[in-house]
Amino acid sequence: MTRTEKAEALHASGCACSQAVFGAFAAEYGVETGLAVRLASGLGAGIGRLQLTCGAVSGGVLALGLALGNATGAEQDKKEASYAAAREFVAAIEAEFGASGCRELLEGNDLRTEEGKERIKAAGLQQKVCAPIIRRSVELVEEALAARGLR
Repeated sequence: MTRTEKAEALHASGCACSQAVFGAFAAEYGVETGLAVRLASGLGAGIGRLQLTCGAVSGGVLALGLALGNATGAEQDKKEASYAAAREFVAAIEAEFGASGCRELLEGNDLRTEEGKERIKAAGLQQKVCAPIIRRSVELVEEALAARGLR
């Protein structure tokens, strides 16, 4: 199963976008998938349904940090590498989708209200926005890792 397929399966099972993207990478970098899904749970729907940074973006940044980041304060070069990768990743999402914020991506609809959820469902935004951004987030993280000699 590819990472994209794994992310899609996690999302289809009820996981948030953040959980789906991070969960697709975690096991390969030493974090059990169930733990990764729990770690990313609060980032769903733009951080606890506040609709700030898109969950798929947050999950991608977590994956980049897991693969590239520093484990100690002495590893400043790794921290800077993960910052650079995160900036590039977010910029690519914004260039392609027009935003990296959940509320903007979901056309201003409020996920904390039943009316907002119904409008999102009626407009098919899960399939038009969420599914493609999950797939693209996985692809962009893969590209970032490959560019740095990682898989």
